[in-house]
Amino acid sequence: MRRERSDLASFSQLVQDLINGSVRRHTFTPSELELLLDLQTSRLRKSSKPEALRRYLRAVHQHFAHESRILRFSSFINCENVARLSAQNARLPVQFPQTAT
Repeated sequence: MRRERSDLASFSQLVQDLINGSVRRHTFTPSELELLLDLQTSRLRKSSKPEALRRYLRAVHQHFAHESRILRFSSFINCENVARLSAQNARLPVQFPQTAT
């Protein structure tokens, strides 16, 4: 459990470094490498990445409290996209098919 907490602290520091725009280390854990790869392949605009990373870091801490593992960034973005699309669809007016009279 102590090692997992130190991994979370290291991971959180990396996310903060990414938000601030400067990563100064050269050694990464597997979870950190997954994050860097997910960020590289994400379709997020550069200007929206810091806010997405802030939301992600909050989600990581919540997820870690229940699962004791770090949530993948790509999974987080997919969940956000599904929630956004569901919310958009819920606001659309219901259209019934036209019947011939």
